[in-house]
Amino acid sequence: MHARRNALLLLHLTVFIWGFTGILGKLIQQGTLHLVYTRTVIAAVGLGFAAVWMKRSISLRAPGLINYLLTGLLIAAHWITFYGAIKISTASIAAACLSTSTVFTALLEPFWFKRRIRVYEVVLGTVVIAALLLIFGIESEYRLGIAVGVLSAFLSAWFNIINAVLVQRDNVVRIGFYEMASVALVMGVGLWVVGDLPPPLWELPTSDIIYHLILGLVCTSFSFVTGILVMRQLSPFTVMLTVNLEPVYTILIALLIWGEEERLSLGSYLGIALILGCLLLNGWFQKRRERTGLVEPDPLGRG
Repeated sequence: MHARRNALLLLHLTVFIWGFTGILGKLIQQGTLHLVYTRTVIAAVGLGFAAVWMKRSISLRAPGLINYLLTGLLIAAHWITFYGAIKISTASIAAACLSTSTVFTALLEPFWFKRRIRVYEVVLGTVVIAALLLIFGIESEYRLGIAVGVLSAFLSAWFNIINAVLVQRDNVVRIGFYEMASVALVMGVGLWVVGDLPPPLWELPTSDIIYHLILGLVCTSFSFVTGILVMRQLSPFTVMLTVNLEPVYTILIALLIWGEEERLSLGSYLGIALILGCLLLNGWFQKRRERTGLVEPDPLGRG
C-alpha cells in the first residue's frame, strides 16, 4: 500500500513537470523537428550520465534492445505530433488533446495484459472523449491542431503500455536511454539526409539553450525515468488518467505567461473540468476495488 501511495506521489510530481513541456515547446524558437531532435539528444546524454552516476548498466546486450529502439520510434512520432499541434494551435489545446490517451489506454491495455475490459474505464474514457468533442466544437479554428493532438495521444497511450511491460524486465535508466537514443539517431539521420540538421546547442540563442536544457534534462531525462518507474506499482490506465492533469497545469501556466492568447471559451474549460472529474472518479473506483477485494491479479505482479 505504501509503495503504491509513493508511486502516486511521484507520478503527480512527474505530471506537474510534464505540464511545462508544452510551455517550453512554444517558447523555444526552433521548428518542430529540430526541437524534438535537440530535446532527445540532450535527454539521451543526460540518461547516459545518470546511468554512470547510479551505476546502472546500459550494455548493448540488453535482451529487449530491439523493443526499446522500436518504442523510441513511437515516442518520436508522439513528440512530433504533440509539438506540431502546439505550433498549429495553442499549448492549451495540444495539452488538452492528450486526455484522449485515457480512452486509447482503456481499449489497448486489456489486449496487452490479457485481462477483461473494465466497464468503468470505458465509461470514464467515453466522458473524456465527450469533453474533447465539446472543446473541438467550440474551438473550431483549431480543429487541425486538435486532430493532430488526438493522434499524439494515441501514440502516447501505445508507448506507455509497452513501457509498462518493458519495465518489469529491465532497469528504467537503460530503457529510457535506448528509447531516447533511438529517437535521436533516427531523427538525426533523417535530418542529415535532407540537409536540415539543426545548429549545435551552443549556437542557439541563450534563451533557447536554457529552455532546451530544462526540457531535455528535467522534463525528459528525469521525468521519463520516473514516469516508467511508477508503472511497477500502477496500471497504465491509472497512469494515463493521472496524466490528464498535465493539460490543467499547462493551461494555467500558459494563461499566466500569455494571457488572452491562450484563453479558451467557457465551454472548453467545462470540458477540461469533466476530464479532471474523471481523474477523481478513477481514484475512487480504484480504492473501492481494493476495499471490496475486486482487484484482479495483475499478470505483471504489480500491487
